[in-house]
Amino acid sequence: VNQDGVGFTDRELQQEAASFLFAGHEAGSNLMTWCFYVLLKYPDVYRDCQDEVDRLLEGSIVPDFDKLNKMNILDAVLHETLRFYPPLPTIRRECIIENYIGPPDRQIRVPIGTSISIDVYGVHRSAEYWHNPLDFDYKRWLGFEKKNNLSSSYIYLPFSGGRRNCIGQPFAILEAKIITAMLLQRFEFELIPEQTIIPDIKLTMKSKNGLLARVKIRKQNRV
Repeated sequence: VNQDGVGFTDRELQQEAASFLFAGHEAGSNLMTWCFYVLLKYPDVYRDCQDEVDRLLEGSIVPDFDKLNKMNILDAVLHETLRFYPPLPTIRRECIIENYIGPPDRQIRVPIGTSISIDVYGVHRSAEYWHNPLDFDYKRWLGFEKKNNLSSSYIYLPFSGGRRNCIGQPFAILEAKIITAMLLQRFEFELIPEQTIIPDIKLTMKSKNGLLARVKIRKQNRV
């Protein structure tokens, strides 16, 4: 029901349900797949994350909100994963108000009804905005090492941007931190060799052939 007391139509309910299923499952599962791929591909990143988890969750405690907020390395790894492998590699919008975009001497008219595609994957890997954009460097997100020209909030768009950005962004990051922390706390992962990991870029971006790993229960947490 909206602010005027008018309920959703059947069509609107279908669209809302589809959005929840898509955002809550497809995008979230893709983020977890790519996060563990980079953890297993870069052993130093894996060890940094697991060390942080062991230090903050000593004694195999369940992470609470305060502990999760202190997981700066894990948070940075998730943000860098979203930069490298955005759940939505392309954002599509339709212009509802006539606009002019571009510098003053080269403006382009965008009439009402124009379909616009934003290449999120390309923006996230552009050397114009990112230092060594093809290097997976989680430290770029840590306060002691700012390497990016983040003068615009529109160069990092894993959850879109502006007033139409994803309202579930904080929950998605929190959910990913909880899952990743608890898995690293309890298990050891090893990437099965000789896999071909190919990003399948369509509406979402997933690994075309999946991701295979060996999983073992940790004998004890390193503290």
